[in-house]
Amino acid sequence: MKLEEFKKIYEELEKKHNLPKFDEMNSAFDIGKIKRNSGTILRDLRNIMIEKVSYYIRLVEVMISPSQASPTLMMLLKEITKDDKKSLDSVFTAFIGLEIENYKMNISSKHSDEVDFILKIYKTWNENIQELNSIVSILERNWKQINNSPKQSRNYFN
Repeated sequence: MKLEEFKKIYEELEKKHNLPKFDEMNSAFDIGKIKRNSGTILRDLRNIMIEKVSYYIRLVEVMISPSQASPTLMMLLKEITKDDKKSLDSVFTAFIGLEIENYKMNISSKHSDEVDFILKIYKTWNENIQELNSIVSILERNWKQINNSPKQSRNYFN
């Protein structure tokens, strides 16, 4: 399905269910990448939204428990502070609830459940934007510290 076709379908759903504007949803969740209409467009929307939420859950999981992190990420996680952990915990708590609810939705859901959950994901995402930015800033801050340190101390084994 072409983007313009999808946008038209979405805008009909937007009016019918009071969903966020297409451009807002596309900006936050890249919903324009939906390639086809499976006949359950609301489920397709939910799945693409939860995919992004899950991506950040995995990032937070690695930051909280880096034992399985790549060596590069291990370097970036050495200097996590208590305030950093608050941001990580806030996002993890909000997003893991969405992921658990999504498991239930994958088993059984009604049309109205899909709409309600899409709205809930959108709201939760927007409520956590500042914390998500903080998480990325943690990595960026730590990278700058590593990058500005003498080369001999760049060893993540230290």
